[in-house]
Amino acid sequence: MVNYRLVHILSLCVAANGYIALLPSHHMSLLTPPSSRRSTQLYSLYENHPHWHWPDDSSSSENYSNEPIFYNDFDLIAIEQESDQFWESPSAKQSSSIPANLRPTKTPDTTISDFLNTRISQVTKDSRQLLKNWRNGHTKSYGAFTINEQYLLNKEENKEDDPDSIPFDWVRRVDIGQYPRVACGSAHGSIFVADTTSKQVMGAARAVHYSEHSDEYTNALDEQLRQYIYGEYDGGGVLDVAMFGKNIVASAGREGGVKLFKLLEDGNQAELVPQGDVQALIPLITGALPIVVTCMKFDSYGRLYLGCSDGFLRIVTFPQDFVFGDGADLDSQYLHVTVVPHWSEQAPSPILSLDVSEELEMVVTSHVNGNVCLYSMKEHEDVYNMASGRREHVGVIGVWNPFTADESYARSVTFTSKESLHGHKHAVVVGGGNGEVWVNDIYPEYEESN
Repeated sequence: MVNYRLVHILSLCVAANGYIALLPSHHMSLLTPPSSRRSTQLYSLYENHPHWHWPDDSSSSENYSNEPIFYNDFDLIAIEQESDQFWESPSAKQSSSIPANLRPTKTPDTTISDFLNTRISQVTKDSRQLLKNWRNGHTKSYGAFTINEQYLLNKEENKEDDPDSIPFDWVRRVDIGQYPRVACGSAHGSIFVADTTSKQVMGAARAVHYSEHSDEYTNALDEQLRQYIYGEYDGGGVLDVAMFGKNIVASAGREGGVKLFKLLEDGNQAELVPQGDVQALIPLITGALPIVVTCMKFDSYGRLYLGCSDGFLRIVTFPQDFVFGDGADLDSQYLHVTVVPHWSEQAPSPILSLDVSEELEMVVTSHVNGNVCLYSMKEHEDVYNMASGRREHVGVIGVWNPFTADESYARSVTFTSKESLHGHKHAVVVGGGNGEVWVNDIYPEYEESN
């Protein structure tokens, strides 16, 4: 997403070997000390692993603590370092809130005016350096946790040959909930919830989706749709995963439908408890193929948006006490599922990607036939629905196909925005299967698409 505002960017990188890597901004060092929560035994396994890095414990103990460390993008001391020094560990905290280079000395000729002038000069210099850091886009990554924690412990204890032992797994999908909580879907069809601060997996639901390593589920993903999603490089496993808050997870597998989970915590103990399936996605006729969900995303209200293989956008609404409470009393049979009407001039085409903009109160989807569909989700008024020709609560307000020349498919789509001389501009960015990226401006003030 293109965004010209200076915001704190923190992303997660999926590694094929089951590790999750954190990518902070260039000028910040997020290397924290080994948490007191992880076992000494587990640390010894990671210490020499070629893809796992813990901070150097040889540094002075006063530089590290087990307390949470908060970082400021505009930290004066960190920013004034040269670019080749940005990878160093955070320096010890100053005893005063005023940086050492800005503290007034005891020299009689030092005045408040001198101090303020020095401060202005320093802030100007630091602001320029900060802008340079963001424009360069350099990052430093480090291992946040591994989903193979239990596997590594079993290997250390020579239990890997046990038929019931946990196999080595690979991360296939990741979503960030309430930081530092993240959810992962694996190649073996398992779901994990982890904490990137403590570097621990908090809960796991193993083999709950179809995978090539298990015959418990039937693969409902047809070969053509699989080619659109993965091309020639299919790692198997979970199709998508979404997380809301610190404890609610939704996941989609190749067997079809959506499974729901909630992380229940009791002191130092945590368990990822299944909450059932979204029943509206399960076929009522025996032998009929279920609806495969290719993409999903939560909004800040806990509503779950689903992009489905039948070409329809669906919205799942949960009870508020389940979304914002700590209990696990969801009855998935009574979930409210809205099927958004499709644009009727063309047959529905499978959805491959979606994005939600709460600022615009819109959703955008990309389809196999190359279409990009824009939906209005405004609650306070009706909009013109292209699918029905009437003003309704939810509906398609725009359809765009930039790939008509070579009939490629629209693989991925997202909203973007930026500040301009004419105000805040919004656009949709879509990537095609032919390698092209297209941008189309959207104008929220015009609800009815021409």
